[in-house]
Amino acid sequence: MTQYFSFKISPDIELVFPTIETAKPMFEIIDRDREHLGKYLDFVDYTKTVEDEENFIKLKLKGMAEGTDALYFIRYKDEFIGCIELHFIDQKAKKAEIGYWLCSDFVGRGIMTQSVTAFCDIAYARMGLNKITLLADVENKPSNQVAIKSGFTFVGMDPEDLHIRGELRDLNRYVKLKEK
Repeated sequence: MTQYFSFKISPDIELVFPTIETAKPMFEIIDRDREHLGKYLDFVDYTKTVEDEENFIKLKLKGMAEGTDALYFIRYKDEFIGCIELHFIDQKAKKAEIGYWLCSDFVGRGIMTQSVTAFCDIAYARMGLNKITLLADVENKPSNQVAIKSGFTFVGMDPEDLHIRGELRDLNRYVKLKEK
């Protein structure tokens, strides 16, 4: 078994630091689960090869070095199953936006809620953030539930905010502030 730098958030779940070697298993998940993931996420249609995933990882590693991104892969019982990231990190305003996805075989088990909750705690404690924003397609019930169960507050709906497969999608906006 390959060893990775990671944060263990439960006996079975860990957030794994991305490496180029993780591109292949992550691409295989995306490729196998295109219908599920592509319904609400725009990156699926332009991630067509392992090299595309490698380029994404390189871009995010650069962003991590610059302090604008934080990317981790979710591993459950030694199997990669999803992704979680902070983007648009603004250290001056102490805020960021969180994004995530999970392969369909693992939806509904509480894995993403645990991952989002832990990742936010890490962002507050280790990155000094105060505010995290989460956007979820209005029709993506599991993602909206993750937001609520992870302690985010619904603050509004952004109409026609994301273009996916020829359609402009409405997104619910949630915010979570660091507890004082």
